[in-house]
Amino acid sequence: MYAQAYANNDLAFIRWSYDQKIPQCLGFCLERIDKATGVATILPAWVGFENQKNEQWKARDTSIWPVQKFNWRDFTATRGKTYSYNVIPMVGTPGNLKQITDKSLHLHTNEVTLSPGSGDIKAYFNRGIISTQSVSHAIEGPNHAPSSPKLMTSIQTPGNQLRKQLMGQIKDALMEIIQEVKTKGGECYAALYELNDPELIDGLLSLGKKLHIILSNAGANGDDDPNTNEDNLPEDQRSSRRRLHDAGIDITDRILGNGHIGHNKFLVYVNSQGKAERVLSGSTNWTYTGMCAQTNNAILITSPELAKSYLDYWKTLKADDAEQGADFRANNDKVRPVNIAPTKIDLWFSPNTAKKSKPASNPAAPDDMAEVFELMEKAQKSIQFLAFQPGSPSILTKALEIQQANPNLYIRGAATDAKAVNDYNTSLLANESNKIDTVVAASNIKDQFSYWEQELLKSSNFAHAIIHDKIVVIDAYGDNPVVITGSHNLGYKASYANDENLLIIKGNKELANAYVVHVMDVYDHYRWRYILQSSPSLADAYHGLKMTDAWQDWYFKQAAAPKPKAAPKPKATPKPKGKKVAKAE
Repeated sequence: MYAQAYANNDLAFIRWSYDQKIPQCLGFCLERIDKATGVATILPAWVGFENQKNEQWKARDTSIWPVQKFNWRDFTATRGKTYSYNVIPMVGTPGNLKQITDKSLHLHTNEVTLSPGSGDIKAYFNRGIISTQSVSHAIEGPNHAPSSPKLMTSIQTPGNQLRKQLMGQIKDALMEIIQEVKTKGGECYAALYELNDPELIDGLLSLGKKLHIILSNAGANGDDDPNTNEDNLPEDQRSSRRRLHDAGIDITDRILGNGHIGHNKFLVYVNSQGKAERVLSGSTNWTYTGMCAQTNNAILITSPELAKSYLDYWKTLKADDAEQGADFRANNDKVRPVNIAPTKIDLWFSPNTAKKSKPASNPAAPDDMAEVFELMEKAQKSIQFLAFQPGSPSILTKALEIQQANPNLYIRGAATDAKAVNDYNTSLLANESNKIDTVVAASNIKDQFSYWEQELLKSSNFAHAIIHDKIVVIDAYGDNPVVITGSHNLGYKASYANDENLLIIKGNKELANAYVVHVMDVYDHYRWRYILQSSPSLADAYHGLKMTDAWQDWYFKQAAAPKPKAAPKPKATPKPKGKKVAKAE
């Protein structure tokens, strides 16, 4: 038996385990203990038993509506505070539940602090999932259906409560280097893909001559659409660009041709002595949908060596004149190792291949993706990931190969690209008797039933991104975890065609815990919705808490099931002949 808690800046994740089924247990009550005050608060729940309703969507205690699973996410914890949790089995019948008298079955977790991190690397995550009951109730329109126009108005309006709820601390992270320039002096060098959020634009404009920005082209049909040019940019993108030009900002318009995008989202802080000190990266576009209507992350790293590498790349972007030429590509095709003891980072930039587009058949593995695949192949216990539309080959195809060769490796992930996810699970099921929910696609509740109202899947009909993170976490709970993040979509196409940055961060347990909490939050949210879409009818779907202790049977059956046999080991990804390492200048 055990209970363990993890946290990032946004939420706490609690998981626990028992050796055997607990008779008459209808679930678990979770208590949160505030370290500063000692006060215990019972966590809320919104879904009750199968014969009950919650039409007003009011919370009940988990002592009344207990948790019928072995993990939980605490969204009601206060950022910055330190907590531990009690996990208490509840026995009896619905409406007459009591704590189990056997105190040995009451579990207690370690302490966690909701924080972006304690060292030189800080990670931030938003709450950009809009297919939630909370959002549906907040933007309810005619016939109780969620209203996309209401959502869009809310997330574009500074100070709006829903906007603040969805973006969490991600705006603060994006603005941190801007604030640093304003308080300490120095300059900001930015390379951005999309820009339309009013508060972020105002922040950039406030720097005046201290801002140097490369602004690339966003697709006319939404995020990460490569089929665009300067003439068909969305109006809000053109307006943002005009404002920067009109203000006399040092701006470079990096408009790439069809099939290529300037996909970076990074800022570099250069101090008043002209030395690069700090860098912001991650998946978050500088838009209201990027902050509020997609899942995203941002990472702030204090490291003069790393920041200088980003600044040097920024200068090559500016000098490249939107050609993505041979010299530019060759310079990118070098790993830039950085040591922030005990953490080690491999930094890659794109495009980094000799060819400008990924060949339709048998494409050579780009060196950055070869390192990613090699690390995935070396996973000892787990691979967890989030992706948008990585293409093929990508982390999805590699994860499938690895899982077929090692079915006992814990692999979980979620992606926007439903076809890629379905292909993954179809291939997996054709070879093994695995569950269909190993990797899930972003999904929503399409119709009202039982406790649930209809949900929005994406912000508008024109939106593409839902899960927008680009994350792989390898062996998150081990001694040598790996976190892979940045702007890179984690497939060959991005390395061949796009301006990208990719961070491979090794040996940082705190960071791995933070990222895996986010990954499992997103995965867990979409898992049930994805399964729901696979159900023949709503009658077969989950309708609420089970009335007996039989809900435990599935979990213990899975634990006792024979381990599946491994398929033949897949051919390893060809590794570059001697990894090219950038020389320090």
